[in-house]
Amino acid sequence: MSRHVRLMFVAGLAAALALSGTVSAQSPSTYTSIVVTDITSGAPVVGGIFTTHVNVSVSNNGSTPVAVQGVEAYIGFDPNVVNVVDFDSNPVNGVQVEVRTGFFTTIQTGINRVETPCPAPSVKPACVHFAVSQTTGGVTNGSGLVAVIRWVGVAAGSAGVSVEVPPTALSDPNGMSVLINNASASSITVMSPGAIMGGVTRQGRPAGGHAGTTVTAMSSGTGVTGAATTLGDGTFASPLAVPTGGTYTVIASYPGYLSAQKSNVYVVGSTVDIGATQLRGGDVNSDNCINIFDLVTVATWFSQASPPAPAVVDINDDGVINIFDLTITASNFSRCGPTTW
Repeated sequence: MSRHVRLMFVAGLAAALALSGTVSAQSPSTYTSIVVTDITSGAPVVGGIFTTHVNVSVSNNGSTPVAVQGVEAYIGFDPNVVNVVDFDSNPVNGVQVEVRTGFFTTIQTGINRVETPCPAPSVKPACVHFAVSQTTGGVTNGSGLVAVIRWVGVAAGSAGVSVEVPPTALSDPNGMSVLINNASASSITVMSPGAIMGGVTRQGRPAGGHAGTTVTAMSSGTGVTGAATTLGDGTFASPLAVPTGGTYTVIASYPGYLSAQKSNVYVVGSTVDIGATQLRGGDVNSDNCINIFDLVTVATWFSQASPPAPAVVDINDDGVINIFDLTITASNFSRCGPTTW
């Protein structure tokens, strides 16, 4: 090859590489996803109500970003195992989910209903179908919530929750389809229910005055899986419904009191009774410790009615900050929660 020919070849190759680099730099690099999360609250048991979130995300790394301004989602499920709890409790407009801001800051809803069966090409027997658009332009980089679905367990088994693509779609501001790179849903299995029972009283309260304490059962895997409040005698108003076969931490809490905790509660049968505990009073600043700051606060409001004194300073809920509140706080000085159940 002559020197002249070689120079022409090198120049041509350099020009081609430059052109290639220019085209590559201008091409979009976009990743989108629509995901149904794992359980965010509640218990996936027969008769139990639990929630999942629908999240959308988009990220752009190219010089020509793609914007997402509309989301139309079809979330398939097996109605023999789970049903959707109507968000607005209005039978006239059908069963709806809760559409939320999060991914979008302002939203316009086009449709929100459960459809049976899902539209083709899906073969699911039922779908949550909702469509929302942002009214203030598209999102080029971001992630967040678009809907909350409340489910109720109907029978034990796999809920079959899935994001059906198609017909699930994302739209840019020009009404053009945006490629969905990832569409997924966590596996949700509805189980036969187990139950946790027990009792919680509060220091300084008379018999029959123990209503309103919050009790939660938490699993290390799924977070909050059951919740209840106490009746006047301190017993749970309803059992903590949780899936059988799990190990739970049960926590009782009430404003002005240290929390109490029962760890390693293994629910193997239908009902587990964890017994009773008493909450210790005086934590008026809600840091789960009783110290000089709590004592000073009670002393500051001494002899004042509640209100105007904060309700949390009235430890025994008798309507006035007095010697009983001060004594309860002083008797627990230096204690921290959670106390042992």
